[in-house]
Amino acid sequence: MLKFIREHSKSRPVKIFLSFLALSFIVSFGISALIQKITGKDYIVKIGKIKISPIEFKIEKARRLGMLRGHMSDANEKDMTANILHQLIRENVIDQAALEYGIIVSDETIKKYISGIDMFRDKDGRFNANLLRGFLQKIQVPEAMFLESSKNDIKNTLLKMPFIFVSIAPEFENFTCASLEKRTVVAVELRPSSFNVVENPSPEESEEFFGNNPDLFTINETRSFRILELPESSLEKNITVSEEEIRDIYDRSPEKEDSSYENMKKEIEAGLRQERLQTEANEVTRQIEDALMAGDDVTETAKKFGLNILVVEDVDADNKNKKDEDVLAVPYKSDILAVAFSVDDGGDSSFSEAFDAKGERVYWLLHIDGITPKHVASFEESSDKVLKEWTSRKRREKAEETASDLVERIKAGDNLISLARKSGYASVITQKFDRFGKLEDEKNTKFKNIIEEIYEDAFTLGKSEANFKKTDEKFVVYQVHDVVSPGEIGKEDEEKYQRELRSEIVDDMYQQLISYLSKKKYEVKINHDLLKNIDENVTQNQLDDMF
Repeated sequence: MLKFIREHSKSRPVKIFLSFLALSFIVSFGISALIQKITGKDYIVKIGKIKISPIEFKIEKARRLGMLRGHMSDANEKDMTANILHQLIRENVIDQAALEYGIIVSDETIKKYISGIDMFRDKDGRFNANLLRGFLQKIQVPEAMFLESSKNDIKNTLLKMPFIFVSIAPEFENFTCASLEKRTVVAVELRPSSFNVVENPSPEESEEFFGNNPDLFTINETRSFRILELPESSLEKNITVSEEEIRDIYDRSPEKEDSSYENMKKEIEAGLRQERLQTEANEVTRQIEDALMAGDDVTETAKKFGLNILVVEDVDADNKNKKDEDVLAVPYKSDILAVAFSVDDGGDSSFSEAFDAKGERVYWLLHIDGITPKHVASFEESSDKVLKEWTSRKRREKAEETASDLVERIKAGDNLISLARKSGYASVITQKFDRFGKLEDEKNTKFKNIIEEIYEDAFTLGKSEANFKKTDEKFVVYQVHDVVSPGEIGKEDEEKYQRELRSEIVDDMYQQLISYLSKKKYEVKINHDLLKNIDENVTQNQLDDMF
């Protein structure tokens, strides 16, 4: 047949036959691929000109997970899809950058690189291939993958090389000296709640305070609504699966050669039940939505379909009522609030899925019963809150005045330890910290919260100088107690720190390059919808945080 076609390839009948054959091939095998390409569904991720298809990603994921299996928990495995995708993106970005910059890793280079690894050398310092094979067998990594990983490491190192020379410019030594300096401070915490206010505002002062601070007495928009909840378990009584159906699926399963009917029966039955349960849920929720859209009474509809009803009244977007109490006790309250504040008054939402406190799947929708717009309460309604807020403001003013007074007295020659003792305040001396807020003894976190608040400002002051920092909850008065210069740290520690800091700077600069290349040079596009089909556990935040 093939010989005949070759001999008569220029004849009209053979040309027609070949055209028909080609068309049949496209119709049979090429249309779906063409549609996928046109609609952008032919890749999970695109890095520059490189596309990784869904099947390629599935194979790569299975391969990498297979090597890690047994070394991680189920919880860690759920995070692996995003991690593997991140690795593939990074590897392809590095490959394309290396190719563009003319970095080609030869077999000889890889050989020298691997033979230089100590764990693959014998006692005489010579490379031993058996040690390498034993290592790969132990960690269950194919040799080809190890070689590819080694090649990637070499490209990484070569691409990083320019930053090593940038980071050891003359200014680096000055920077490391400044970075090595450590400090301790004496600190006193002043909490406004500890200051006593005995006076009450006059009626005129109360009204003036109310008028000048409308934001303190603004009541946020509140909504009242009913949650209609359909437990999935209430639908299970309508689901039936026959022995014949299970047997039929088993007989058509390609896995029956490796597993008996009894072994697969439960799995098949569970799959059928879940599929029919989903179909039943879709049908029932559609009927409920149609009934409500037609104007049926919410309570009667809930009773007809056996729905649970939870009534929520006057709740704001932060899940608080007039008494500032949390009113939603369901695990998916954030989803409820998001929906509740996006539906019009008297309207109904569509059904959503969630899990209740027992971990059971539920379908729920909301009916909005009433909306109270954002407004400022009247003076009469706010009288109690006016007194509370006025008193709180006075306490904060007293705390700030005290903090300012302590700083002024320190400037006049006093020190914070003696001032605190005379005034009855508790003072503390923190451990040493650097200009980045890093503690000398990271295990000792006793004063970590104080250091986190003042470390940046503390490095703008000289020894014995003082200032105060105000936060929402307190005022921290602090005085620089001791300044430890780099010369007091020791030559060996200083050199070690410089090496670590240089390495951090180089890694950070290199990461910035990879991030730039991923966003600008070799634009990375992730097909989120297809990725969700592969692993529904992947979150948008994981994808957004990749680069």
